[in-house]
Amino acid sequence: MLLDDPPPQSPLPADPSLRAEPVASAEPVVSAEPVVSAEPVASAGPALSGCPASARLTASGGRRWLRPVALALALALLGGVIALGASRAAVTADDRDRLAATLRVQVGERSVALASTEDRVGQLRSRIAATWEQRRRADRDHVRAVADVAALGPVAGSAAVTGPGVRIIVTDRLAGGSGSADPRVSTSGTPRPHQAGPASPGAAGTGRIQDHDLADLVNVLWISGAEAVAVNGVRLTALSAIRAAGDLVLINFVPVLAPYAVEAVGDPQRLVRRVEQSAVVDRLRHRPGSPVTSLTASVAATLTLPAAPPPVLRHARRSGS
Repeated sequence: MLLDDPPPQSPLPADPSLRAEPVASAEPVVSAEPVVSAEPVASAGPALSGCPASARLTASGGRRWLRPVALALALALLGGVIALGASRAAVTADDRDRLAATLRVQVGERSVALASTEDRVGQLRSRIAATWEQRRRADRDHVRAVADVAALGPVAGSAAVTGPGVRIIVTDRLAGGSGSADPRVSTSGTPRPHQAGPASPGAAGTGRIQDHDLADLVNVLWISGAEAVAVNGVRLTALSAIRAAGDLVLINFVPVLAPYAVEAVGDPQRLVRRVEQSAVVDRLRHRPGSPVTSLTASVAATLTLPAAPPPVLRHARRSGS
């Protein structure tokens, strides 16, 4: 209901007594007032009974116009959504096929690479196992080698040794000493028996002990069962050499001077007995013109012989290497 519209007029009650009777007249009567019918006006409906007729017409026409427009818009929107979904589904299916094909190719390539890597890993594991086995064998060989070196060190001269033995002191004329100047007289003053025989060339008149005299004495000790021998603190081994350089005697290229102390580790009693009975000692003591003024062999309760320096092998290699 609009605010500018006048309030609706209430219909007059339908009273039969108030109905106007027609007036019989010869001339028609023209009335200036509008004729109001006493009949009630039929209502358009309960909801529109209080509204003017123009408002009711506008509302009814608006509803009839909005329904088809809304329905058309809904159908158009639904059709657009369906078309868009269909187009996307078609594109997605093509992409899915291409993606699946690409993935299959990549899976094949990765499978080949994985198989190759597994083969490589297997080979490396085999090599590692073989290397560990070689390492274990090398460790066992090293342990045995260390044990062999420790056992052979005293015999080979690469380790210092301590034990009982014999000590032989040899003095020549030039070195002096407490012995008699006559080599035929022992240190106790007892005359030695004279043994005729030619003197060795160059021995008479030199007054020095020669390198071969010390070498013969050392060989007597080895033959008598000595386990280690040293001359003036220089350890002798299988590679040692006793040589002369002018008037000097060299032991392993180390010069040594008289008096010479020849020490040997072994059975003391046996070594002393064999040395005293050897022809070498008898020759050095009894030879005419011998430079030896004193040669004594005594038992030593404890001797300590140093280790020989390690040899330098330039060409020799271990067998099997």
